[in-house]
Amino acid sequence: MTIGETIKINRLEKDISQKDLAKKIGVDVSFLCKVEKNEKKLSLDKLELISEMLSLELNELKYLYYLEKVTASFVNEKDAFIVEILEKIIKSYHV
Repeated sequence: MTIGETIKINRLEKDISQKDLAKKIGVDVSFLCKVEKNEKKLSLDKLELISEMLSLELNELKYLYYLEKVTASFVNEKDAFIVEILEKIIKSYHV
């Protein structure tokens, strides 16, 4: 599931309009619409506001945020190579 899908589903479950959520986080409704369609990306600051407004775990939204960034970075790579690179990154953090 993407950030946009997560936001839309939770917003609808809480019966909050796009207009209301957009206003509360300080963006245009057209921008939020594009976020929900995965055409635009939010900043981490806006994600934090959304997590508060929709009572979502910020770390879950951050997971989706970084997953989308990593996935976009490796768009032309094979899964095995992506796993290898991520394992090296984890190892460099001594985790």
